[in-house]
This record gives sequence, C-alpha cells and structure tokens, in this order.
Amino acid sequence: MFPRSFDDEYVTIVRGDGPWIFDDDGNRYLDAAAGNQNVNVGHGRSEIARVARDQIERLEYTSSMLFANEPAMEFTEKISAFTPGGFEHTWLVSGGSEANESAMKLARQYHYERGNEGKYKVISRRRSYHGNTAGAMALSGFPARQTKMEPLFANFPTSVSGTPYRCEYCDGEGGRSCGIECANDIERLLQDEDPETVAAVIAEPVTGAANAAAFPHDGYFERIREICDEYDVLFIVDEVMAGFGRTGENFAIEHWDVVPDIITGAKGMSGGYAPLGGVMIHDRVVEPFRSLEDGFQHGHTYCFNPTSAAIGLAVLEYIDEHDLVENAREVGSYLRDRFDEFYQYDFVGDVRGKGLMLGVEFVGDRETKEPLAETGDEFRSLLFEAGLDNGIVTYPGGSHVGGDSGDHALITPPLTIDEALADEIVDRMHATFDNVGAELAD
Repeated sequence: MFPRSFDDEYVTIVRGDGPWIFDDDGNRYLDAAAGNQNVNVGHGRSEIARVARDQIERLEYTSSMLFANEPAMEFTEKISAFTPGGFEHTWLVSGGSEANESAMKLARQYHYERGNEGKYKVISRRRSYHGNTAGAMALSGFPARQTKMEPLFANFPTSVSGTPYRCEYCDGEGGRSCGIECANDIERLLQDEDPETVAAVIAEPVTGAANAAAFPHDGYFERIREICDEYDVLFIVDEVMAGFGRTGENFAIEHWDVVPDIITGAKGMSGGYAPLGGVMIHDRVVEPFRSLEDGFQHGHTYCFNPTSAAIGLAVLEYIDEHDLVENAREVGSYLRDRFDEFYQYDFVGDVRGKGLMLGVEFVGDRETKEPLAETGDEFRSLLFEAGLDNGIVTYPGGSHVGGDSGDHALITPPLTIDEALADEIVDRMHATFDNVGAELAD
C-alpha cells in the first residue's frame, strides 16, 4: 500500500458488525464515525451481501455508454420516490467527488445549451468541502486540503460560510436577519464576477469535514434560492455526507422550505457497501437535455454500474423498511441534547448538528473562541487515539479558522443506533475528553 501517511501506524480493522468494528488484536470499537460517514445501515448486513453476490453472479458490469441495465433503472426509480418533488432523474457515479464534478459540468452544459455560453463559474462558501478531485477541490473552501495542489484548480469565488458560530457578520446572535445578510454576500459576489459568467451556487446544507455539522442561520437558503432565480443561476446542494437520512430528513435541505436545482449524494447512498454516488436533477434542468442528439457530455467507466446500483437499491430499501430516517431524527435529537454535557470541558466551544450528524468544536478560550494552542495534527491525533483507548471511533478535523488552525470532531454513527447506544457514545466520549483534558493540562 501507498499509505496516506508513512509516519502513521494504522490499526488494522478486520470485521464489522452493526455499529461495531474489530481490529486484528480483537479490540472492539463503537463506530461513531460510521466508517467515513457512509455506513448508514451498519456493518455486516447479510441481506445486502446476498444482493451483492446475486448481482455479481448475474451481471457484474455493463457499459452505460452502450447499454442500459435493470438495477440502475430500478435504483434510480427508487431514488425519485425518495427525493423532493420534481426530481425524477439521477446520474449515477462512483462517489462524492465525481458527483460534484458531474453537477458542475451539468450546470455548465445546461447554460450552454440555452445559449448562455459565458456561464461557467461556480460560487461556493468558505469552510466547505466538495471533494478531492481537481474540479471538486476548486469548489471547496478548505485551504488545509488545497494548498499543495492549488495551482491545479480554477480560481472560483467563495462566499462567507453563513454559519452562526464564528459568523463573519454577527458572531452567532444575528438570527434570520443575519442569515439573509450572509446570503446577500453571494449576490454581491455574483455582481462582482458578472452574473453572465456564473453558472451555479453550491452549498452543503449541513457542513461535513470542513466545519463539523455546522448549518446556516434560518433565512439563508431561502434567500439563496431567490438570488439564484433572479440571476438565472442553478442552486446545487451537496448532500454527499448529509443526504440519505443522516440528518433526520431524506435530504438535509428539507429542513428548510427550499427546492434546489441539483442534489448530489454519495456516502450513505450505498451504506459503504460499494463505491457509489449520484446527481439528482430537477425536471427544469433536465429539460434542455431531452432533445440533444449527443446528450450530456460526460461519463466514466463505472457510471450506472449494475452491482453498485443493486447494492444502493438494497440499502435504500433497508432504510425505508427500518424507518431509519425517523430513527435518525428521534435518536439524533436525544443525542444532541446529551451533547450539551460536553460544555463541562473548558476546551469545548460549541456543539451543533442535526439528526445523527453532530459536531463538537474545540477552543483554547471559550469566550474569545481562540483555537487551541495545540491545534492541528497534534490535537487531532490525541483525540483520535484517546477515543480508540476508550473503544470509540471519532472523526477529528479542523483548519477552519484562518485556514491553518481550529479543531473539531464529527460524530456520525450508523442510523440504526438506539438511545442505549447513544448513551454509550456519550459515556465513551466523556472518558475520551477526560483523557484529552488531562493531556492538555500537562
């Protein structure tokens, strides 16, 4: 293997069972990160494994450039019933970065086919993350993951993050009026860039790796929808992490009364059982493509892969049959209330989130929100290792303050957990924070 880091010694995971994973020494960990926020239905589901085996034995692959296949058709039909009204078509890919790249290209061609050939820019937000391929990274407001590769990226404009904690305008107390003001920053950017050059705005309704479960003030997304309509700009919501039930709605944007033009998804879309992503496209955006002889100028070898589609369908059926979206809402609300206990630690500055997508932000000074002195890899390694010592997997991140400091952790357990397991998450995090606090005090 070419590891992510040659300096790190990685624990080897050999087995998973529901919300638990096991290493090669027999240690058991509560997977409060759900793999990489993708194991929404839990590990080791035999019914999904049987679907995968049956499909591989029947038809493992066929080219989407030349043929259709039944699993892809059945899965996309199921997705259309899961999405908000008006989303009847899905473009299937292999992951979140591909989904966001596809959405960007779709928005570009949408305008091109309508005679607006100058529209190509995509406005995103600071403290955002949309993927690790060149186009998706160009959309991301995440300097820590961009710096070494930045010459490869397009210089797309970024707006304020619009989230209350560390809000650029109100520092958290502005409410709906500040949500509108944060959204108006996108209008100012549109005017500065020239609206005739802007194809789309992209945003995570609940932010993932770049800002641990943060979401904007009320009024923010409603105002973005108005701005996009006024300037003939598409509104893309990145639901790669937050979609498919994680926040207690089918898609996180449904927490607000807003219908986007494009929804991207991945991660929980396949429950971690296969590489899979998708672009869900509103009918109004599909319309210009219907009469094109050469269609959408895009595609990859594994688009509409029948094995991945069969697995995705099985996962979505499992979500429906076990009411996991409702479970995420109810157990997530219970877990969020318990997270308030973490304010007993001086180094916890904020807890936030929706459903089973929760975040904890760490600070050196709660009043000033000054980041930890130990900010960065030193603290995140300490947090992760302390978690493993206490039998829990957390997902540390940061660098959201000035691009080089700040620390937070995502807690995103499988959507299958109950209140007893939520209590166990809190207990194990208390033990973890006790260890971290002792180390910080030394």
